[in-house]
This record gives sequence, structure tokens and C-alpha cells, in this order.
Amino acid sequence: MKKLRSILFLLSVIFSSCDDDYAPIGVEQKVDIPHAIVSVEQNRSASQADIILKIPQTETETFQLEMSNSKGAKILLVSGTNEVTGKFVLRNFTSTGLVAGETYKLQLTYTDSQGNPIVTSRSFVSKAAANWKRLPHIPVASGDFTGAAVLSPLYNSQLAVFRYQDAENWNILKFINGQWESSETQKPTPRHNAIAFPLSQVGGRELIFMGFGYIDDDKLPGKKAYLNDFWWTMSFYYIGQHSGVVFPLYEGIDRDVKFFLTFDKAYLLKENSNGSMWSLDISWDQKICAPLPEKTGKIAAFTIGDIGYVVNQLPGTAPHLYAYSPEKNTWVRKADFPGKMRDLGVGFSAKGKGYFGLGIDNEGNGLRDLWEYNAEKNTWVMHSEYPGQGNRLLVSFSAGNKAYLGWGYESRQLDGTAAKQIVGCTDFWEFNP
Repeated sequence: MKKLRSILFLLSVIFSSCDDDYAPIGVEQKVDIPHAIVSVEQNRSASQADIILKIPQTETETFQLEMSNSKGAKILLVSGTNEVTGKFVLRNFTSTGLVAGETYKLQLTYTDSQGNPIVTSRSFVSKAAANWKRLPHIPVASGDFTGAAVLSPLYNSQLAVFRYQDAENWNILKFINGQWESSETQKPTPRHNAIAFPLSQVGGRELIFMGFGYIDDDKLPGKKAYLNDFWWTMSFYYIGQHSGVVFPLYEGIDRDVKFFLTFDKAYLLKENSNGSMWSLDISWDQKICAPLPEKTGKIAAFTIGDIGYVVNQLPGTAPHLYAYSPEKNTWVRKADFPGKMRDLGVGFSAKGKGYFGLGIDNEGNGLRDLWEYNAEKNTWVMHSEYPGQGNRLLVSFSAGNKAYLGWGYESRQLDGTAAKQIVGCTDFWEFNP
């Protein structure tokens, strides 16, 4: 089997020179965790903000955190408890007496492990946001800070995330009873930007599918070797223990693949491609479907009811929204997305609404705005700001009336310079609209 896997692997590699923006290839965050403003929570009221700062265990006081209003006046921050998680400490702060609708700025100053002074800031508009609930951080400090998430409807809605740890191993993190449980596996070949999903069928049968993505190649610095292999696991219970190759292999997987799900099918499209779409069912039959009516740019997808939705962002045009009917195999153009064009954002659904946001803009600035789509009214509204740290490549998935998202990377500006830092994030959130 190992020999067969090696042969399939060599046959399936497609080298690409695409300059798409991905998570840093092979990035490993040092044990000296960068200080970071992890979250700004206002789940109690607009007049109070609970702020969490992430600092290394070895450096608990070598920082300064200040808060000011739009006029530059200092706002009192009260230091609270510490939480130890993995190799870092979460320091809690609280500020009260805030004014709804007012913009506030948090500025963090510290010295990094190389002795360089770092100043970074984060602004937020004071607004009550009871929809967000902070969940435990993942205690990791290396590998990818994003992954391919699988939520199992047949196993009490349990969650597992395939996280690239290194070229030899996946770190599989399962969220069980409110805590993260970690294990390792080498099946299938570890890669960046993989996708994963479960497919169910009447009678209680469920398969887990996982694959695609890319590896980095030492012989081609800066290039990405895309993989067209796809793997199946017999159930959520066997994730990390068993995998088999889906035949026939896919062709032309030379870009990122995005997808949306119905009960028994997954629908897959490539970014920056010709708009073609295909479906996969639990028997892994592959079927060509009606293509998106235009070429794809940067895309995000979600499902509302039995209809799949794709936000398509092509340069020079407003972001288009299309709805796909599996029953009719047809697409219908819907209301354009009114927010900024963005890359590396997230799309998901919860409680019968669709959501799209976060990511980075054309200048590389991080975005935390989340927009809500109402299919009945065919309208978009700005819902809230994401309270967490990350703004690109977050793990996100739908879970009926709720959704979950987190991890990813933060693209943050260093104050007083033109430089940006990319920091791996470990926070995780429940979204209950």
C-alpha cells in the first residue's frame, strides 16, 4: 500500500507558478510566542469590553497595553486573571464606561525575542455582540494555524480538524466535551490548504472525504506542487486510522478548490478558473454539473437549505453572488456582495442565513467584518466584527443553527512602519446568530 501511495503521489503532483496568497509555506512559529491582542469581546454590553492578550510564558510583564478613544483620551484598562494554555499565557483586561458607536484603539508595545521593539494596534467600534462565545485555544506553536475541518452529523456533531504539522505528519485535533484532543497520522500525505467534508446517506452511513491542496518543493522555491489525490475514511470514528484513495483520480487540480454541501453531495469549484463545477456523492461518483455562469476569481461558498451559494470575486467588478439548485442544475444571479473585495476570507451558514467576510483587502490589510445574507429577501447587511485575532485563512464550518470559526493568521500592521507581520492564531469561537 505504501508503494502504491508513492506512485499515486508522483502521478498526482502538478507544479504551478500561481502567485496566489497562501499561509506561509512551512511556517513554524517559534516557542517565543509573539505578543498579540487576541480578542475584543462585548458579549455583555456595548459599554464594556473584555480584552485578551496573548504572551509567552517566559515573558509576563515585558509589554505595555494602552487604550484610547477617537479623540486620543486614555481609557482605563483593569488587569484581570491569567490563563495558561500550552506554551503561552492569556492575560485578561476589562474596560468599562464605553460609548456605543465610538471607535476605540488598543496599542500594544513589546520587545520581541530578537530585541526589536514592536508596536502594533487594533481598533474596534463599540457595539454589543452577544452572538460570539469564546472557546478554548489550541495549545500549539508550530505547523499550520489553519486546517481542513470535518463536522460529523452522525457522531453527535463532533468536530475534527486536519492540521498540517510537518511534511510527515498531520496533527488531528478533535473538539470533545469542550476540550481539544490531539493525535497524529501520516494518512494521507500531509499538505497545505486541503479540503475535507463528511457525506451522509439515509440509513446512518457516513464517509469522510479529504484531499487536494499543495506541498512546497525544495527544488522550486516559492512554487506550489498541487495534488489531485482524494481520500476516503469509512467514518468519523476512523479519522487518522484508515484512508483509501478515491478512484478515478481527479484531473487538472492546479488551483485551490472550494466547495458547498447538500445532504448527500459535495459540489466543488476551482478558484481563478473557467467556472466548471463537479459533484461527488457517498459512492464517490464524480459528475460534471452546470458551470458557474462566469469565470471564477476568489470564491467563498455556503449552503442555505438545499441551495448552494457562491460569492465570486473577479477583478474590476463587484463581488457577484450566485445560487445553485441541485434539483434543476441551474444557477441564478443574486444580490451582489456590498463589502470590500477580499482574499482568504470565510463563508458559512447558520440558522438559515449565509455569512461571508474577514480576509485581507487588495493592500494586504486584515479585515474582520462579517456580512449576513438573507435568501428570502435577497439582501446583505453588515452583521458584526469578528472578535477574535485572525483575519485570514480561518477554519470555519456550519453546524445547523450555529457556526464555528477560528485559528488562521493575523495580518497586522507594525505602527510607524510600512511593514506587516503575519502571526499564527490559536483562538476558536462559536457563532450563534
